[in-house]
Amino acid sequence: MKQLVLALTVLSLISLAAPAQIWQDQFNYPNGTNLGAWKEFLGDWNAVSNKAESAQIFQWQYCTQPNRPYKDCAAEAVGIYNPNSKQALQFSGPAIRCANPGSGRLGSDLIMAKIQGSGRWTNLYLYQIDGSGGSRILQSNSFTGGNKGTVRLLGIDQRVVLQADTDNDGLWDYVFDKTTTVTAKAAPVAIDGFGGGQVDDFKLWDGVCLGKVGNPKPTPGTSMNYVLRGWPNAAFQAAIALGNTGIVLPDGRIIPLVADGLFFASMLGVFPGFSGTLDGNGDGTITVPIPNIPALVGITYYAAFVNYGSTGILNISNDEQTTITT
Repeated sequence: MKQLVLALTVLSLISLAAPAQIWQDQFNYPNGTNLGAWKEFLGDWNAVSNKAESAQIFQWQYCTQPNRPYKDCAAEAVGIYNPNSKQALQFSGPAIRCANPGSGRLGSDLIMAKIQGSGRWTNLYLYQIDGSGGSRILQSNSFTGGNKGTVRLLGIDQRVVLQADTDNDGLWDYVFDKTTTVTAKAAPVAIDGFGGGQVDDFKLWDGVCLGKVGNPKPTPGTSMNYVLRGWPNAAFQAAIALGNTGIVLPDGRIIPLVADGLFFASMLGVFPGFSGTLDGNGDGTITVPIPNIPALVGITYYAAFVNYGSTGILNISNDEQTTITT
């Protein structure tokens, strides 16, 4: 009964939520130069058919959210290849820590992810671009082409992760998990583009949940560990669920899980350590033991957490996806 009361209390805090700390933009602006609070820092951007479109020129371009500076966060964007552009080579995606994105042809002081191609999307890139504008590809990969793909970029200190869904089935097809040498510092999130590449459905989370480096393969009978980065010394509640379509809060923020049986079971103490307090650096860990049941192979679950206090939900993490395999 005490665990039930705790879970219901945490859920009730949703109604006391503070100003939005998770944010999304579907770019539903009238065609033209107005992109709301987005600010052009390199190149030229327009709203076209409910998308943000980079100029159809051979140039790296950034559009930032100057009022949303984070060091550690998760940013996601849908990249759309523009068949009407006069430039065949295009890219688009999210960027984080954009302290000086208008500095030089490639920008500087940022981490960027992009989906790229000529005629269609065929490549993924994770870049660091330092203060002098020098670029370094942390990882890249080619794939069977398409015209649309979702790219998520996450950062915890020097750890930066690209997750990409290139076949639009809702599951990550590629994950790049790398270490950057660029100093991690709070700076605006952004979208990047080239050659008329388009961006849609931008999403931002101000908490980060990632699988722990060195995790085993997620097979029945193993335990998966997740690292959390949120508010220092703040209480947290984690949960897992079999879906990520979202629990909408009264203030418009969305917890990226579904309120299914697994969600409530995880909040009621089935998994020890799913509630507590993050340390002075905002760090914590949770563990999901996968039952040794072969029939679980193929099931995907999602982990996320919130920090909360007397004012309600302080921040919300991304959903970290795990598919149980053989």
